[in-house]
Amino acid sequence: MSAFTLAVLLSALSGPAESVPSVSTPLPPAAPALAAKEATGEGRFELREGTQDGTWLTERFRETLWQLDVRLREYNRQKPRSMEAYLRSPEYSTAKQMLALRGIWKTGHETLTWIFDAPDPPGEMMVRALELEDLSGPDGYHVRATVHCYDEADLCKAFRDRQTALLAPKPVAAAGDLALRQWHNRIMTETCTVFARNMSHPRYPPQALRNGIGGTVRIGFRYNRCGNVRDAWIETSSGNRDLDRAALTEALKWQIDTTTLPEGKSTGKAIAPVTFRPE
Repeated sequence: MSAFTLAVLLSALSGPAESVPSVSTPLPPAAPALAAKEATGEGRFELREGTQDGTWLTERFRETLWQLDVRLREYNRQKPRSMEAYLRSPEYSTAKQMLALRGIWKTGHETLTWIFDAPDPPGEMMVRALELEDLSGPDGYHVRATVHCYDEADLCKAFRDRQTALLAPKPVAAAGDLALRQWHNRIMTETCTVFARNMSHPRYPPQALRNGIGGTVRIGFRYNRCGNVRDAWIETSSGNRDLDRAALTEALKWQIDTTTLPEGKSTGKAIAPVTFRPE
């Protein structure tokens, strides 16, 4: 058994912001005049519809999985194989089975991410996916989200409706400081949804638990006015990579209750010490 201690020390960055109701309904954008919002703008976040077809989308699915296979084989110092060879391999069959089990498959790299919906019935052509392109750079934040749906009209409408709640993703580190600051500005005023409070503890890494390794990770995180944690980082390491990774992964799923915060601190950042204690 493991004991887990979680305490949150809030240190707000923003100025006055409107209070957040405790209901699970979308909120309109907040007023733009927030004290901590920098005069750098918010950059661009585009949401558009794809104009291809299911055959094209299926080819992208196969291509992205093959590219992942190439990277894994290079990492393991194995000779890369052709796309044709990969599509005949057990690994490709396993990937399709995992898609059917999970319902979605997320893959790609830093500047291009694909999120595929599982086809119904399994094994059929891909007809629904979200494509995220990070075009951010020295000129600022710019992410393009393309909704691909080549299914029946009612199913595509439901899929597109799901994407309207999509929050702008964090820019890649290589994009530079301006893009990151614009994204921070966007977080402060973005339309968002309040969910039930959740600051669940991370799963204790099995190897660390077996070896009796414990420690405290101080997690820094940034949240919007709905309490959605939008970014997280290691403020102070526990000294163990597995503990740090477990805490950071869980922090990105947290939902804080902003109604309990002091007035004017409904957006900003916080620090949470996360303690792993083997018993």
